[in-house]
Amino acid sequence: MSSHLNSEKRLRTATPKWLGVAVKALVYLEKHGELCASGSIARSIDCEVTLVRRVLTRLVQADLIAAREGREGGYVLTRSADHITLADIYHAIEICDPIFPGMMHEPETNPFCEELAIAVSEILAESERRMLEVWGSHTLASLANRTSLVVGKCNHNEDSK
Repeated sequence: MSSHLNSEKRLRTATPKWLGVAVKALVYLEKHGELCASGSIARSIDCEVTLVRRVLTRLVQADLIAAREGREGGYVLTRSADHITLADIYHAIEICDPIFPGMMHEPETNPFCEELAIAVSEILAESERRMLEVWGSHTLASLANRTSLVVGKCNHNEDSK
């Protein structure tokens, strides 16, 4: 596979950073309360607009937000923030990289390392399950209420969505 294709594939793979972008973008949309352009979201959460658009696409696919095309287009929550859990957001992003990257190398031919990697993977899977239990008990609204963020008007003329 060429270097260009590897780079292109990585761009489509959700990482833990995508989850952070998704949470910030959704809290921003909740606080804003109306249609908002991706450029305004990106600027407000201090993130590159291309990454924000990729993350927003996942959130649209998961039906957490809706997209409207055109000059007055943008993104808006599809339901009340009281009905979107942090676990919903996690599942929407579909992180492909482990939450705790770099802890263990891929299983090797060494039986000790292979066995240890399996044991650590089981513990990490349990950690993720427990994290999702906690995240399932918190809503986007409860998270947004923990911030004092004041959101201004979105500029719809800066991009088409």
